Amino acid sequence: MNRSSDLLAPGRALIASYLDAGSVAHSERVAVTAGRLARRFGVNEADAELAGLLHDYARDTSGEVLVEMADEAGIPVSPFEREHSHLLHARMGAVLVRRDLPGVGESVLSAIEVHTVGALPMSDLDRVVYLADMIEPARDYPGVEQLRRACEAGPLAECFRLGYGRSVRYVLDRGLPLHPISTAVGAAIERETGRALFDPAAVA
Repeated sequence: MNRSSDLLAPGRALIASYLDAGSVAHSERVAVTAGRLARRFGVNEADAELAGLLHDYARDTSGEVLVEMADEAGIPVSPFEREHSHLLHARMGAVLVRRDLPGVGESVLSAIEVHTVGALPMSDLDRVVYLADMIEPARDYPGVEQLRRACEAGPLAECFRLGYGRSVRYVLDRGLPLHPISTAVGAAIERETGRALFDPAAVA
């Protein structure tokens, strides 16, 4: 049996002790959605479920505390992350999961670590968890149904293009600064798919 399957039950106990009820419910929905996407795209289902379950392990920790934890652990924090410290919940979540749930595989930890702003490169598991977070059943924003349909019918690269493009568009439309990695991830997506990251005329 895949090691991740064995860790689902202790993982549920862990998030129940660490997160509020709303975050636990969201994490459970992402786990189910990630498992479904994994089946469709040929990704290890147990790994996807576990990564989805644990992806927001540090989400309820304040940004200030996340920075302090990173500094204490000797983990480099960029100036951008210090200014937008809530984004650290992904990187620190992976660190804390490694500490609190021994045996979690590196691929699962990677999916947790990169689920907010992405990375170069990203595995199929990374992309599945990123998308599952965007389309879990309680998500309700303009374009989510289009993204859900794409994830049901299209190739993973195209689904990720639509999802990541929508995330970038959301930030830009609000006049917020993009994480430094976002431009590079977007360019990689465009090279892979041969399409623009997003349609400038699309509804945000």
